Amino acid sequence: MRVCIIGAGAAGLTTAKHLSEEGISFDILEKRDGLGGLWYFDKTKSSVADSTVASTSKTFLQFSDFPIDAETDDFPHHTVYLEYLKKYAQAYGFLERIQYNTTVTQLQKSASGWEVTFQQGDTLRTLGYDAVAVCSGLHHTPLIPDLANSQIFSGAIVHSSLLKSLTELKGKRVVVVGGGESAADMVKDLLPLTSELYLSLRRGMAVTRSISPEGLPADFDSTRAKVWLPRQYLHDVNVDLRLPNRFSRFKTIYSLLGLPVLLLIYLFAPRKVEHLLRDLFNWKAWYVLWNPPPRHGPASGVELSRACKEFCRELPQSEEAIQQKTFQLKFLVEWYSGTLHNTQPFTKRLEFLRRIVEQKVTLLPGIRTFQGGKGVEFDDGSQLEIDAVILCTGFHTRLPFYVDNPQLDARDLYKNVFLPGAPNLAFIGFARPNVGALPPVAELQARWFAGILAGKVQLPATAEMSAVVQADAQLYNRMRPHHAPRLQALVDYHAYTNLLARYIGCQPQLWRFWNRPRLLYFCLFGPYASYQYRLHGNGANFAKAMEAVDQLPLLPLDRVLQHAVLYAMKPWFYLLSRLGFRNLKPVF
Repeated sequence: MRVCIIGAGAAGLTTAKHLSEEGISFDILEKRDGLGGLWYFDKTKSSVADSTVASTSKTFLQFSDFPIDAETDDFPHHTVYLEYLKKYAQAYGFLERIQYNTTVTQLQKSASGWEVTFQQGDTLRTLGYDAVAVCSGLHHTPLIPDLANSQIFSGAIVHSSLLKSLTELKGKRVVVVGGGESAADMVKDLLPLTSELYLSLRRGMAVTRSISPEGLPADFDSTRAKVWLPRQYLHDVNVDLRLPNRFSRFKTIYSLLGLPVLLLIYLFAPRKVEHLLRDLFNWKAWYVLWNPPPRHGPASGVELSRACKEFCRELPQSEEAIQQKTFQLKFLVEWYSGTLHNTQPFTKRLEFLRRIVEQKVTLLPGIRTFQGGKGVEFDDGSQLEIDAVILCTGFHTRLPFYVDNPQLDARDLYKNVFLPGAPNLAFIGFARPNVGALPPVAELQARWFAGILAGKVQLPATAEMSAVVQADAQLYNRMRPHHAPRLQALVDYHAYTNLLARYIGCQPQLWRFWNRPRLLYFCLFGPYASYQYRLHGNGANFAKAMEAVDQLPLLPLDRVLQHAVLYAMKPWFYLLSRLGFRNLKPVF
């Protein structure tokens, strides 16, 4: 069997590694002159900027059996992570097998498999393959929104992926459009350069910090003891349990069941739980048991900008006040997202909210229309003179070389990987995890694909796959009404990786760790990262998994105890879901 791997980013590299382990021959075709995909800085193609630092911790970025060096910063610079990917390819013996400067121009079904046509210099070649792994990623064709009268705007309008140097914006009045991590980074990088800086949002979004108050990566809070919760209750944990004078049914029940533990935490960390104890004695905590309040407000950039303007009217006078107000603004921005906290992509940068609180950046609603010259009108009717508009608006999912489906929609794929009836064509890396990182997701997809080609794992029948695809698409559109039109490949990191692990047969069997309390402790209360999928089953590599575990620091005791209360609730959720309360069923 011979496989073509299109792309030598993280997805392509891990696919090559797992095909190699199954003894399957492959070619790797890469259009750039170096490996790494978006992590490879390129002035002519979509890529990281020269200042890009990972927003996800190395614990979640690393592959499950290839830990990043312990000396590496928790959030590595893109050049450091690129070196890690090179080491990965070199360690498994396929670094020299990558064919660079090779552009795939056509992928077409043949009688026995697939025909791949590609350009190398002046040479155009076509080769036949038994299977193909498309690992070219999601971020190639910039998504340019249709903004009214943009043709009469005399200022600059440019997509962030095509803006490689910011010096040309020095002293300019700039609007950044979008609420993702590229927008947050753009605001941070532009602030020292511009004369006026604005952030334009059509609605709110989920924001989280990258570093916890204890100095640990904030994604360490994403634990197996917590993320089993149905998503509406995980929303309550991440919002209501963290805010004083915020009430929900779940918060009241949690505080009651965990009262002995909360009192214990109060003895050594009173500030962490005093609002939970105090709110338990508020009449509203009992009123919401019968009259649950809404979990979010409208998806409105206009209402968000008005609320933000009022909220930021007074400038905080101390560092503590700034931090407190930044954290409060985070929840205000999320309220106007119009959806649950955990059903949308997370912006893992808090810095831009701080700059809004400090009145250095102004939050505005979406752009309604451009006017003559440099005039811009926004959805609330306000008007400004602007020199440049930077679009941090994401990318189209387009595969111009794929003859049958050049505008691929991930909702047409079985679990974001396979087209029903085509087990020898895999789209690896065509998933955007809401938290966590893409490389370990792509790794599980690659393990699944390699197992199928090797005959170790079976896909369902075509009719069953098609039915699942349709049901998943309906659920996706219902859960993510504001994101579905633009983001077709968003996945819940924890539920999705757990599902793939079940298909592969590599889920951790926690009951077997009764005599390894330290390992059990990290599996339950440590970061729910990819090392957990090397502990048992197909592809197990216990020694490498333990290398990753040995790098983990001790976790804050108060958080461990609070998550222990959550984990103790899981059997009750299972029981009640069996009795007919389906909305209480744990996600895994």
